[in-house]
Amino acid sequence: LRDWDKAIAAYSLAAEQDPELVEGWFGIGLAQFGKARQPCEAAYAPLKRCVELDPRHAQARCCLGRVLLARGDARRAEEHFRASIRLDATITVAHQGLAPILQQRGDLDGAIRATLAYVRAGDPVRDGKARAAKLIERKKAGLAAKPNPEAEARPPLFPSRVRCGRAPPPAAARLWASGCPRTAPAAPPPAPPVVPAG
Repeated sequence: LRDWDKAIAAYSLAAEQDPELVEGWFGIGLAQFGKARQPCEAAYAPLKRCVELDPRHAQARCCLGRVLLARGDARRAEEHFRASIRLDATITVAHQGLAPILQQRGDLDGAIRATLAYVRAGDPVRDGKARAAKLIERKKAGLAAKPNPEAEARPPLFPSRVRCGRAPPPAAARLWASGCPRTAPAAPPPAPPVVPAG
């Protein structure tokens, strides 16, 4: 679906009908990303809910890491990127998100490892080798920043907190505010309903 509002509405309806539907919450968060074309605040609550229901959802962890990084919370973003990588090392965006966090903190070796892992995972933009080479050159030149324990106080790597779209549908907002049960479904959830165009 490229009509993000319809996708958000469909996934919200699915999540309202089954508050433990992991893919419903993930779909809402992902559609918010799609609508904004970048990590955004509106994606935070549904992605957080998805991870609460299924802590092993590697894609949701990666997306939540991106939202947290956009918020300037590098410490929590790193936790989610690392969890995503442990669960599925082929998610390139998790490696891509981890590298600048490590570089900003002064861990150039870690940033190089994360960038090379991004290349091994697929390098979809075909920029990983060049980025790794630049990091290696920085290290050889002795330009690595010293570790900074106050890295959390620095401005975020993505300077603006993007707010995307309108407020979530009322039913979804009620669910997010009330907090749904935290148990994961016993069986895989059914596919969310598709809303016909028109």
